[in-house]
Amino acid sequence: MARVNPNLMDNVKDMGAFDVSACYSCGVCTASCPLSEEGFEMPRKLIRYAMLGLEDALLSSPELWLCYYCGECTRTCPRRADPGGYMMAARRYAITKYSWGKIGKVFYSRMASPITVLVLSIIAALGLWFFHTSPNMTYVDLFSLFPLDFIHTSGLVLGVVVILSALVNLGIMIKYATSSSLFPSSDDKPPLSIRIKSWIVSFFADMLKESLYQTRFITCKNKDNRARFLMHMSIFWGFVLLFAATGINFLTGVRQISAIALGVIGGVLVVIGSGYFAIMRTEKGDYYASYSDFIDWTFLILIFLAGLTGFLLDLGMIINSPPFTYWTFAIHLVIVFDLIITAPFSKFAHLVYRPMSLWIRGARLRMMTAAQQV
Repeated sequence: MARVNPNLMDNVKDMGAFDVSACYSCGVCTASCPLSEEGFEMPRKLIRYAMLGLEDALLSSPELWLCYYCGECTRTCPRRADPGGYMMAARRYAITKYSWGKIGKVFYSRMASPITVLVLSIIAALGLWFFHTSPNMTYVDLFSLFPLDFIHTSGLVLGVVVILSALVNLGIMIKYATSSSLFPSSDDKPPLSIRIKSWIVSFFADMLKESLYQTRFITCKNKDNRARFLMHMSIFWGFVLLFAATGINFLTGVRQISAIALGVIGGVLVVIGSGYFAIMRTEKGDYYASYSDFIDWTFLILIFLAGLTGFLLDLGMIINSPPFTYWTFAIHLVIVFDLIITAPFSKFAHLVYRPMSLWIRGARLRMMTAAQQV
């Protein structure tokens, strides 16, 4: 028997500004959604889950993450119920429920979120102050301010903590997904070889391809979606290049020319992409930008500042200005710390949950097709 949460709709509403209670389940949103498909209808089905208090059904639905919020459902809704806004809020709610110890709640609480980010920044700043050494003031030497061993060790520890948090959160998400009727019943299951093949094919055809190119995103009908798609990809690939640059420096222990080039290109992409979304959210020029929570702005600002301070850091090294460069380096490290430590609970979490949902979707569709043919 399904467990009912009578406060589910109110809990989801707390995660965003929308009036989905006006919905009378006409189905126009599902009909107009360019990404809705048989077996994965959205957003009407997910709205009904919340109205009926079916929390497990909502949290186990891949459709939560298959939506890119193009706003077509909101534009065509005859009741102005803002189903697109509901999907956005439901994703935020899911992030809090998937997080270990439900710690994600503090990042989406209007009161706790600013305090949490401030406390994390203070912890990072105090750590840098405690471990800093007397820097070389004759010429810029970043590792004279913070020893290389300290940077490596702290970066490794931070990375391990964040990766473990992300894996635990993903495990909770998978537990929800696999506990529902996502796959054919035991009587209709295809042979084991077909099921294994479905998972393997889906990994490459759906999960990996979509993660790298996000082809489903561009199929949304919104007239401004191409620009949004390009800026979305700009941030994604910008971080890929920055991660590659950081990895090269970490492994070699020195700043390589190749790493600097990758870092500059990645930084440009990240600054352009985050700047675009910040402007859109300021102007509220599209449905997805009409409501922004504190964590949304925090995410965008941290991304932008990480790229900007990275550029200023390189500039300080070029002009050989030790005070300017050292202060910029310290600020950059605090920003990067905040960005990384909040990653499993911010929009970065989409990078984990969306590919997994695409994988589950693809495997299920292939197994359903195979089951019908048996």
